[in-house]
Amino acid sequence: MDSIEALLGALIDISVPAFAIASMLSMGLRTPLRAFRDQLRDRRTVLAVLGANFVVVPAVGTLLIWLLGGLLPHHTGEGFVIALCAAGAPFVLQLGAMARIPYGETAGPMAVLLLGSIAFMPLVVPFLLRDVEVHGWSVAQLLLGTMLSPMIAGIVIAAVWPGRADLFARIAGGVAAVSAVLMFLSGFGANSGLVLDLLISPVLLVAAGLVALAFVAGRFAGDLAGDTLTVPDGPAILTSQRNIAAALLVARTGAEGSEQTGSIVVAILLLSAVGFVMLVPYALATGCVRRRRAGERATLGVLLGIVGPKDE
Repeated sequence: MDSIEALLGALIDISVPAFAIASMLSMGLRTPLRAFRDQLRDRRTVLAVLGANFVVVPAVGTLLIWLLGGLLPHHTGEGFVIALCAAGAPFVLQLGAMARIPYGETAGPMAVLLLGSIAFMPLVVPFLLRDVEVHGWSVAQLLLGTMLSPMIAGIVIAAVWPGRADLFARIAGGVAAVSAVLMFLSGFGANSGLVLDLLISPVLLVAAGLVALAFVAGRFAGDLAGDTLTVPDGPAILTSQRNIAAALLVARTGAEGSEQTGSIVVAILLLSAVGFVMLVPYALATGCVRRRRAGERATLGVLLGIVGPKDE
């Protein structure tokens, strides 16, 4: 049993940075510089999305976690706080494709949020955590090395070899998908007893409430956004799906080697899983409705964002 737990622990040590690097590389390969430029020109949208992700969600969510601290066992509250501070999840690109949101309306804001997370988390996370010590400079170095650098590398590769960018992005995306599966399996498997305890506690309800809070905040941001956003629920999806890669990297840096590591990692994974379960059906349903209104053939591949739309 100890050997299995040690193996799972080693697996999550590998899968978390692998997921972060591969997902950021894939995002950079698929996000041209014009996406940054076009998005930054729309200051109203930038301010609305940044406000929802780095003011409303962390502030209101952390306050709720503190008020419900007695209902959250095993330091799961700290894991939720870290996740609420992490925005710009690459999986939003897939959710946006499912919901028939134009690529630029998810890629541009997501890239801005990723840069915001790299600056925001080292400054704010250490002050919001009560029982876990996180060093801001260590967090900044980690995020710069495992998230910003691969994204920049992807943008450069796409600019130098545009004909091969899609192939490279698919390979990086496949590595990220495999790493994500291993990350969830090893994270839950190494802490199976804790997971069972949390499943019979109010933790899942709190996680669902936090996802709903983020969705509502993002929906208001969509209403306040500028002309570059044509689909108002795009920021809602963007805000609801937190950046699990950044959150796990920060969590394992602050609590590595302590008894709190498993609890915090499981909390982040649970929040991400709950968000996935809530957002995927919503994205599929809204995407199906929008495609039918546009007269497109809503095949399974189109709905999942795997292939492009086909007209009737």
